[in-house]
Amino acid sequence: HKMSQTKVSNTFIDNNRPFRNIVINGDMQVSQRGDSTGVNSTGFYGPDRFKLYTANNAGAFTVSQSGTAPGDFGLNYSYKLACTTADTSVAASEYVFLQTSFETQNLQHLRKGLSDAKKLYLSFYAKADASLTYVVEVYDNEHDRLQSQTFAVTTSWQRFTFEIPADTNGETLANNNTAGISVHWWLHGGTDYTSGTLSGSWANRTNTNRAAGIGSVLASTDREFYLTGVQLELGGVSDFEHVPHDVQFQRCQRYFQKWQADQTYDQMGEGAAWSDTAFIWSYRLCPRMRAQPTAAATGNFAGAMAGNDRALSSIQINRTTVDVCQFTSAISDNNEQGTPGFCRDNNDGDAKIEFDAEL
Repeated sequence: HKMSQTKVSNTFIDNNRPFRNIVINGDMQVSQRGDSTGVNSTGFYGPDRFKLYTANNAGAFTVSQSGTAPGDFGLNYSYKLACTTADTSVAASEYVFLQTSFETQNLQHLRKGLSDAKKLYLSFYAKADASLTYVVEVYDNEHDRLQSQTFAVTTSWQRFTFEIPADTNGETLANNNTAGISVHWWLHGGTDYTSGTLSGSWANRTNTNRAAGIGSVLASTDREFYLTGVQLELGGVSDFEHVPHDVQFQRCQRYFQKWQADQTYDQMGEGAAWSDTAFIWSYRLCPRMRAQPTAAATGNFAGAMAGNDRALSSIQINRTTVDVCQFTSAISDNNEQGTPGFCRDNNDGDAKIEFDAEL
């Protein structure tokens, strides 16, 4: 059986080869954290694997998984960034950009830094509330090198395509679970980042060159930016690779996953009273995460022991691996040391723990 192929710029692209897209969740179909309003700090919001960086400005955003998307291309969701507080007095050190990053062990086939390094091809769909110029930057996290190109958005969806030159400078990527390459979409910047000249070829980082010529997503509260169909691949530009939702969801969970009660009294994990005033229990992470995660608990939890629910407080990680997290929490003194039980939602359905091992 011969695989179907598409010819792009005299290069044959294998459209049936799985996981040719280095980007995870490029179609924005997974959004475990949900939407966020009043955002004015760096962090992960909205669709998984895309991080908002913002610093030294007075603006704010709503970040959401939007149903506005070029659906006729099979893309049904987008990352939406909507300005809710403008910042028109731009300080030199201000910036806003989106980032998605990739582990070095998933980039070995790029041969980066070697004499036979490969060209990369970046594509994505974007639109905005007005015609504006922004910058997309491919960044080498390990060696602080980058190359940047502009793109001009309008009020209609467009697919932007870029050829990323091979980097043969001799600096190769490690082969582990750390960040090797990132893609940045620069949407706002002060003169510390915009007063120079873009480098379309790989170069050592010079901040003034990174976002030269861009408009601003903070110019007014009308500003919106939509992004989807993000693809980074070898060989040429091909149609966006659609990955089944269950596969995409599991890939995202390597970096972030959560346990959340679906109803009252949902059980999280088994444990026991470690002492008369402490309860200990474990939760198995599935799939295993990229690194030992941090964990943040919200809502009300209980330790169910011998038919009684004991409210848990001061929940914290006792120890963790990439597969299992062990938690401890305080309970009121009731002579229950050694009594087995389990951790569960405490009768209101709002208990949640988030596990973060993002790059």
